[in-house]
Amino acid sequence: MSGQFVVPLIINGEDVRSKETFPIVNPRTGETLWQAASATTDQANAAAAAGQAAFPAWSQMTYLARRDVLLKAADVMEEHLEELKRYDCEEMGAEMWWATFDTATAMAMIRDVAGRISSIEGTLTRTLEPGSMAMVMKIPYGVVFGITPWNAACLSAVRCIIYALAAGNTVVLKSSELSTRLHFLIGDCFRKAGCPPGVVNVIAHSREAGPAVIGALIEHPAIRKINFTGSTAVGKILAQQAAKAMKPILLELGGKAPMIVLEDADLKEAAHGAAFGANFNAGQNCMATERIIVIESVAKEFEEVLKATYAELYPDSYQPQPAVQLAGANKVKSLVDEALATGSEIMFGKKPEGGQVMHPIILKNTQNSKIHYDETFGPSVNFVVVPSVEAAIEAANDTVYGLTAAIWSKDLAKALKVATQIESGAVHINHITVHDDLTLPHGGVKESGMGRFGASWGINEFLTLKSITFKI
Repeated sequence: MSGQFVVPLIINGEDVRSKETFPIVNPRTGETLWQAASATTDQANAAAAAGQAAFPAWSQMTYLARRDVLLKAADVMEEHLEELKRYDCEEMGAEMWWATFDTATAMAMIRDVAGRISSIEGTLTRTLEPGSMAMVMKIPYGVVFGITPWNAACLSAVRCIIYALAAGNTVVLKSSELSTRLHFLIGDCFRKAGCPPGVVNVIAHSREAGPAVIGALIEHPAIRKINFTGSTAVGKILAQQAAKAMKPILLELGGKAPMIVLEDADLKEAAHGAAFGANFNAGQNCMATERIIVIESVAKEFEEVLKATYAELYPDSYQPQPAVQLAGANKVKSLVDEALATGSEIMFGKKPEGGQVMHPIILKNTQNSKIHYDETFGPSVNFVVVPSVEAAIEAANDTVYGLTAAIWSKDLAKALKVATQIESGAVHINHITVHDDLTLPHGGVKESGMGRFGASWGINEFLTLKSITFKI
């Protein structure tokens, strides 16, 4: 370990070391890339205090000045683009096309949100008392604690930061323990862009230190709002902790996205949409297509088209992106094994053999297995045949999740009618389930979370209301 680079923390504008470190491993090669500083609870508290100290000046900065700092952050990220993409590939095992998409989307998000800052406005209204009026103001919370995942490491980290900053809050970003160097560099870009000390703090921790560090930040009196992107299981724990501390929390959690294929769908287009949606980033995406729901009258034809599409896109020579974590691949293997033991059949692909490499697989007759309902977070999709449109809607809603969905049909009126009945934060017609548009609200219903990122909706999530009355 001696001589290895150690990724520091950023607290109050300074690089900060810690006595404890933990390794960051390339999931493709198993190589230890570098070490990362593991924050103590004292350091976590110092980050929150730094955010609190920086909040008055940052929140009172003019909209245009704040906008310019954020636009500069996007420019600085562009200057460091090759580094960002390299760390994305090395820490996540991603291919370069994915890292290019991840970083480009992150920079576009910053520029989009920066341009919306001046749209923050309040209301002037009369009250019930004669001769009295009131201003209803939108004001920032204070210090926001953002917890970001690894699977879209660049854009997710930026999303944790940018909406809160645009609203006038300061931030403590908890980086993923798998993507520390990338997340440090993002924080450094905001620092170099002119964010004053304490406005963006970045901490990391080992898995073992996680509960104590996260708990300390949630309980810290300076932390006024929390946002978390990750699994539903962890989201529920954090929601309980936030509720105990009486703090609002935005949760973007898991999914089991359905893709409905109606009788009049363009089957070739739908098949490509299903393949991409199910296997994008090796299925390690909360919006991944996990269920293909097909009307019975076209099921046999679509099955053949889908298998041909998979065979073309994923031949025997195909080298899939590995799972970032062995535990994730093991979960997929366990779910597939259980499905095959309870009557499911492989429609395309092969049974997982173990290890971090996961090949695309389509299963059918899954109704008696856990995989019919559980999120896999891998390149596995269920093929479900239903007799009618009504049954398709029922099947799509037969889940605890509700993040995103897709419908394929040439009849827009019919597709819109179906879309209104799907219990999901977003429904995409003739498009894939993996569709997080920067100009739209992004978030789920049911156990897929609460609150929204995206555009002005995302900024408003990090603003609260204050009324001031006065006599005229």
